[in-house]
Amino acid sequence: MTENLYTPDCIRTFSGIYVNVFEPKPDMICIEDIAHALSHIPRFGGHLPKFYSVAQHSRHCSDLVSKEFQLEALLHDAGEAYLGGDVPSPIKKRLPQYRAMEDRLMGVIAKKFGFRYPKSPEVKEADKKMLETEWHSLMLGRDDGLPTYTSEEAKFLFIKAFNDLTK
Repeated sequence: MTENLYTPDCIRTFSGIYVNVFEPKPDMICIEDIAHALSHIPRFGGHLPKFYSVAQHSRHCSDLVSKEFQLEALLHDAGEAYLGGDVPSPIKKRLPQYRAMEDRLMGVIAKKFGFRYPKSPEVKEADKKMLETEWHSLMLGRDDGLPTYTSEEAKFLFIKAFNDLTK
């Protein structure tokens, strides 16, 4: 494919794949693109006092659930890699078209990697627990030992978790 900044309805990913976010197909989805993008996307819309990525959040969520749900938890925010970031919940709730697009994209990602979507109750609970932990530890500055990683470290740990879960 010829490189084209103006490819209709598509974004060009880190790996060079053009993804039509309105009509995604499994062959457009790449774990390296997901890991790369999520490792550069900050939680809380970037309003934390220090960098903390969606990739790191996802990795922590994966650590909180039983083995059966670890891949789902790791990839529960994978759609954000293609939709331009972590839209804070209060905003996302008022954007029904965004949510529909995210649901469609997450359905394709789930099918490609073989996990359940919509989220299972166990993954929803882990996501909520991590949100609350991140809020208290990072946003409010209560040091409870939650580490923060660079984007490179978060990407490495995300890919490692994915490889461990899919081998």
